[in-house]
Order: sequence, then structure tokens, then C-alpha cells
Amino acid sequence: MRALIAIGFTLALTGCATLSKEECLGGNWEEIGFRDGTNGKTSAFLQSHAKACEKTGVRPVQSLWEQGRQRGLPAYCVPSKAYSEGRSGRSLSAVCPAAELPALQAANNKGLEYREYTSEISEIQYRVNEIGRMLIAEQDAGKRAALVHENRSLSNRISLLELRRSLVGSL
Repeated sequence: MRALIAIGFTLALTGCATLSKEECLGGNWEEIGFRDGTNGKTSAFLQSHAKACEKTGVRPVQSLWEQGRQRGLPAYCVPSKAYSEGRSGRSLSAVCPAAELPALQAANNKGLEYREYTSEISEIQYRVNEIGRMLIAEQDAGKRAALVHENRSLSNRISLLELRRSLVGSL
């Protein structure tokens, strides 16, 4: 538990910086922009880099960063990336061409749906495991029967959710 708290504290302290001191000083703004483009960052994201680099006295070179970002955006604006973003719980960033949005949004929605099914399965599985522990200790036959019934019902629900998840499991 202490380790988790320490990790959380460390992340809280460092989580705001978009770039390291070394990246700021290195100043490869086109490469940084490319990376940001492949991750679907908007033009406004450059302000986050400017803030991260303030202490080093380095200012981002907007033109180079934007050139890199524009080169990276095509890698973000593909159905497989949109789906992956959804599976990670992220909605599609508003950086893709309007003509591509219907297909990208459909892929992102499938990914989000997959994530929802996975989350629901995990929650139900937790309850199934809990029932298993309760069954071991329960002596009353009526209560055991109710637990067995609930366990079967939840297991059936998991099977149904896994089937639905498999339908959105890939593009």
C-alpha cells in the first residue's frame, strides 16, 4: 500500500510536465510535434510544452512543432488508432479531416464499447469470486442454494458479455 501511495505521489508531482528538461533543452520541435500529432494532440497542446519548458528558458518553435504535428496526424487519423483510443477509454480527438470522421468515430465507439464490456465483466467476476469465498464458509443450505443460483446467473451474464465483447473485439 505504501508503494502505491509513493507512486501516486511521484506521478502527481511529475504528471503535469509534458516534456522533460532534456527534451526542452534538446529542442527537436519537429520530432516532438510529430509525436504529438501521432497522439492526436491539438494545436493548443503546444502551450503545455511552453509551460513545461519555462524553467529551462526554452520556448517551443511553433512552426517546426506544427510541421511535425501535421506529419504525425495521418498516423492518428486511422480506424485502428481510433479503435485503440476507445479501448483505452479515450474519445477521438478533434484533429482529423471531416470526411474521415464517420469511420473513425465508428471505430472509436467500438473500442469504447469493448472497454465497457471488459469493465462490466471485471465487476461481475469480482462478485463471482466473492460468492465463491462465501460458499466455502456458508453452512445454511438455503443460503448456499441462493448463492449458487446467483453465481450461475452471474456466470451466464459474463458469458453473454464476453460474446458481445467479441463482436466488437476487432475492426
